[in-house]
Amino acid sequence: MELRQLRYFARIVEAGSLTKAAERLGLSQPALGQQLKKLEDEFRVPLLLRNSRGIEPTAAGRILLGFAADILLKADEAMVRLQDFADPGQGLVTLGLTPTTSGILAAPLIRRLAAEVPRLKLRIAEEMSSVLVEWVAAERLHMALAYNVTAMPGLRWEPLAEEPLVFVENTAGGKTNGGTITLAEAARHRLLLPDRSHTVRRLLDAVTAPLGLGLDIPYEIQSVATLRDLVIQGVGASIMPFGALRKEVAAGSLIAKRVVEPVVRRRLFFVYSNRRPLSKTEHIFKQLLRTLVIEEGPGALWFPVKRRGAK
Repeated sequence: MELRQLRYFARIVEAGSLTKAAERLGLSQPALGQQLKKLEDEFRVPLLLRNSRGIEPTAAGRILLGFAADILLKADEAMVRLQDFADPGQGLVTLGLTPTTSGILAAPLIRRLAAEVPRLKLRIAEEMSSVLVEWVAAERLHMALAYNVTAMPGLRWEPLAEEPLVFVENTAGGKTNGGTITLAEAARHRLLLPDRSHTVRRLLDAVTAPLGLGLDIPYEIQSVATLRDLVIQGVGASIMPFGALRKEVAAGSLIAKRVVEPVVRRRLFFVYSNRRPLSKTEHIFKQLLRTLVIEEGPGALWFPVKRRGAK
């Protein structure tokens, strides 16, 4: 029995499909199937059942899965701790950011890394929160900053900050920036919003539905940049996170009012795998991220969340 075979077996069970597990592991399906067969031959019992729902562990497979989780965690922990003895502060960290958080944090983060941890290499991926969470779970990324994270096997998530949503429109007609607007008042406008795959849209739907507020959404636009441009041109208004338009508000091309009654906020989480402990280097990186969130999001942008520990 090899560690990689245990790891492959655990990934197959988690994916519920040999095909999906092979894709996540970067292997061909026949190669993964061969490794599984070797494991079953060694134990002389079937470990997986194939049915209409996909793949499920047998009784023997469930027993092995329990041992595999402990064995793999200990093996990863040993590797991380021994590598850290060699030289913390170097290596590669892969980080997922949404387009909004990337626009706020990427540049100052890289400047800080260059000054404080110059040997650490960083690879940033930009995607929607739901995709980033899936990539961390599949171990395509070491960690991510994502909004409104829901439970997913294999993940830990810690709240970092809360970001209020604002009502945004162009400056025509002498409208003034700042102040507040109720959600009911905002809902009377012609709104440009992303579709329901976006965390902001799902959050708004969840808040407005119990209140009986219908939203007039003639156009759904996934691109934040396009949405901003259309609001500036007067095609409609929008409800967005302030971080997505703070530059345009500062330049005077858009105005923003905080949404109240109720206040609508989305929560920013630090997301990472629970299958292995963070290395010393990753802990250094995590603390730097936490500091930047506080420094780069003053006032109406981000409100730091008091740390309650990982969920």
